[in-house]
Amino acid sequence: MIHLGSDLTYQDVPGVGLVAYVLPVVPEAAPAEAREGLARRRVVAHTGQCPCGARMVLPNRAARRASRRSRTVRHLTVEHEPDCPAADNRLLFLLGRANPEVTR
Repeated sequence: MIHLGSDLTYQDVPGVGLVAYVLPVVPEAAPAEAREGLARRRVVAHTGQCPCGARMVLPNRAARRASRRSRTVRHLTVEHEPDCPAADNRLLFLLGRANPEVTR
């Protein structure tokens, strides 16, 4: 069984403010392609871009202000290429093959 953990990190994003990211830990026991997918997700959180070319989509200014006022969590979107190991469906498939208990 592969145990998926997470790290919490903070970054000051210009125009947004202080942002907390929950980043996946890359387990050594995971298949190589799954480790690559998790590593790419960490890269996206720090740089805003995946090696597949996908970019992190930040909410518009009105949505950011509304979220700040309501003190809610914003979820950022990254649309990876379908064959990228960091794409949701691909990564879940890879982790599910190695760990049947992994579900969405």
